[in-house]
Amino acid sequence: MNEELELINSNLNNALAKLKNSNGEGPQDRKEKMAQLIRLHLKHVQSTVVTHRRRAQQRTRRQFRKLRSFFMQQMMEMHSNYLQMYAMLRLKHARSEDTDSEPSDVDVEEEPQEEVGMPTDFFNFDSHFFEHVIPELSEEEFLNTLHVTRGTFDTLCKQLAPTLRTADELARRLPAISPEKCVALALYFLASGERLSLIAERFSLPRPRTIKCLKVFCNAVMSTLGRALRQLPQHPVDCNSVAEGFQRESNMPAALVGVLGVCSIPIRANGDVKHSVLRMEYLLDDRMLFRELQLGCGQRATLMPMFSHTPNTLSSLPKFRINSRPVPAFVLAPVYQNYPLRPWLLQRYADPIAPHEHDFNEVAEHLQELSDCALHRLMSRWSFLSQPLDISFQTASCIITAAAVLHNLLEELSEPHMLEWGNSVDVAKFRAEPLEDMPNDETPSHSALEVRDFLARTISSTEI
Repeated sequence: MNEELELINSNLNNALAKLKNSNGEGPQDRKEKMAQLIRLHLKHVQSTVVTHRRRAQQRTRRQFRKLRSFFMQQMMEMHSNYLQMYAMLRLKHARSEDTDSEPSDVDVEEEPQEEVGMPTDFFNFDSHFFEHVIPELSEEEFLNTLHVTRGTFDTLCKQLAPTLRTADELARRLPAISPEKCVALALYFLASGERLSLIAERFSLPRPRTIKCLKVFCNAVMSTLGRALRQLPQHPVDCNSVAEGFQRESNMPAALVGVLGVCSIPIRANGDVKHSVLRMEYLLDDRMLFRELQLGCGQRATLMPMFSHTPNTLSSLPKFRINSRPVPAFVLAPVYQNYPLRPWLLQRYADPIAPHEHDFNEVAEHLQELSDCALHRLMSRWSFLSQPLDISFQTASCIITAAAVLHNLLEELSEPHMLEWGNSVDVAKFRAEPLEDMPNDETPSHSALEVRDFLARTISSTEI
């Protein structure tokens, strides 16, 4: 700033000296010009001082913000370390209290692993969440909290109540848990994706009992709704309906009864810090409903792909007739997942050359996009799937299967599905790695190649 002020003064002195030595102007004109120069000089000095003062203040503020950010970061790290240590002590205390609890009667044998998280004492919310908060929610708030409408929640409670009332874990242990509270707890866990320790605090239950409550709910869903909503199209009417739906959607000849998809969900098993992967294969129908699931983790993740061997339920389905030719009912498998090529298990051409091969691949790619869309819809409705699961494989399998059944039910009921639920869901992060090549004596059969070529030529001949 001093250099700029010296420059301004020097310029003013030079201007005054030239004005003083000029002979063509009168004294009055010189005085007016000198006064004008002095005013301009003062303005320049004022603007220079103000500008530098503001810049200095901005630099000071930036430095203060940096120091404050650094200080807050250090405080948060110290606070996080303290909370983790505190949570570990609480978990040990909870385990010691649960040693005398009665065994659960549910189907799943293995308990989920305890997670290390922030203790709920530091969260400012009503611990009687079900009694005080949920009844006061508006319809929109209720939907965004449990991802179901209040009417569907009441219907679901009525359907599951007979099974839930007979569960010893809910009725015979004190305090007793009503079927409505059990359903609300489970739906909140699926929809919110919060840690189990936080949910236990919200619903005023010990964490071990919260886990058992989830198991009871999942088994009730499977025993009450699972058989009706999760089955491969088997009856001729159902098969024809699904095949015709795929034909309307993609111009695939009416013999396709499902689209296979594969994804991987991070899971922390056996208390290991490293995340292993839960591999999920799923079969979708023309309405993007989940008909079959196969889950594997660790050694179980190397299970043979679905429908890769005979006999299976798919190969036993009755054949369709397309242009007077019998064609077996088939599903479309994803590419690069080491599925074998079978008449009932087709996939895209690896290296298409002929026009009809490109046409078949175009239809197959569109159907695989439907698979990604269905997975995104499932994960956005049930947020617990879009983050690493701190539970055991057995418990995760039980919950994921029940979540798919509930998803199907809500889709059947045309329940609202808000777009903002899926803003943070990216299904590309859940791409599954292909299974390693396994010893397989069966090579791509000649009949499978013939069926695929026939379907591809039929697609080309029916294109508009």
